[in-house]
Amino acid sequence: MVQKKRSQLKQLFKTGKKPSQQDFADFIDSTLNIKDDGIENPAGADTPLKITAPLKITAQGTDEKLLDFYAGDTKTWSINQKRDGNKVGLNISHSASGEVSKSKLFIDSSNGNVGLSIDHQPTAKLHIQQTCHEDALRIAGELKDTIFLINKYGKVGIGTDCPEAKLEIKGNEPVLKIWGQGDNDNATIQLRESTAANWGFDLKYIGNPDNKFYIESYSDCVSKGKHLTIDRESGNVGIGTTCPDAKLEVKGNLKLCYGVAVNAFSCDGTLKGCSDLAIPTEKAIKTYADTKALLNGSVSEDFSAKNLTVNGVIKPSAGNRENHGILFTKEPGYGSKDAAWIRYYRCGNSGENTTLEIGTSNDCDDHIALMPRKGNVGIGTTNPRAKLSINGGLHVGGDSDPG
Repeated sequence: MVQKKRSQLKQLFKTGKKPSQQDFADFIDSTLNIKDDGIENPAGADTPLKITAPLKITAQGTDEKLLDFYAGDTKTWSINQKRDGNKVGLNISHSASGEVSKSKLFIDSSNGNVGLSIDHQPTAKLHIQQTCHEDALRIAGELKDTIFLINKYGKVGIGTDCPEAKLEIKGNEPVLKIWGQGDNDNATIQLRESTAANWGFDLKYIGNPDNKFYIESYSDCVSKGKHLTIDRESGNVGIGTTCPDAKLEVKGNLKLCYGVAVNAFSCDGTLKGCSDLAIPTEKAIKTYADTKALLNGSVSEDFSAKNLTVNGVIKPSAGNRENHGILFTKEPGYGSKDAAWIRYYRCGNSGENTTLEIGTSNDCDDHIALMPRKGNVGIGTTNPRAKLSINGGLHVGGDSDPG
């Protein structure tokens, strides 16, 4: 039929008019028929309209509006096919009292991207614009426990609903796995500065044929070397080397600021039953250290041991100060300023004048005693025949030339 407005149909049935058969047909076709149109409005105020056939809605206006929803006389929701006049897609918006209608869901017709509460085109398959008052995304399990969360601060929680870092993972099983693409590809975590230059570290596992974990540094996109290596099969750790042959192999200098405890003193190589107290000696020490290792201290770093056996020469420093020679522990009897030492130093201006000094301090009660028991003491002789044998002159008195 030719579509006519209600006003046109009314003109055909005014008083005195003689409607034709076609006019009656047009009038009947302009009404809804339950059988033909599949639309029924059952009796009752709370009974919904029943539609049993596909419903065709023709959009109108610049925003191609399809449906408006009302609460009384107040419009609440709208469905239209354009947003902001030029964004084509399915748009569902909400109108609050006194506010401009805001999009809550938009599906872009060109690519299928979905936007939630965004005021622009969605740039991902799911694009969410969060507010400062609500979390962006929450996925919960059947027991309402949080499986995945992106909170209002942009922090991501997996297995937790209160992440305290940009990414926090909580779980009893392995919580993070990183795989390479292929059988022998690398699994890598990159740690970088927030600059254009590629500075930072890689935590890298390389499979066959290496089978090793590396910590590798980068500067200006150039590798500065693999600084730490852990062998997967042996568990050996290398610092400065990628082929460690021991549980810990260090290629380079090693500085221990506060000492090292290996095991208690032992005369065998097993160290069985010994506690971790000090560096072992003789056969045991060969298990841990090179026989040519140097043990030396500095102003702030000292080496100490309960007992020390030296198979060689002890070379104390020469000089006439407290930090030279051999200095015994002060105040052994809890006295005041008592000390004893052995020092070797130059005496006078000539390098040929030297003195070996055995001294004590600080009062007349501090003595030097030679206690050979059954043996003798010799001065100027290596074969003393009396308790005190002197090969040379003996001067008693002032500090003058004995002549």
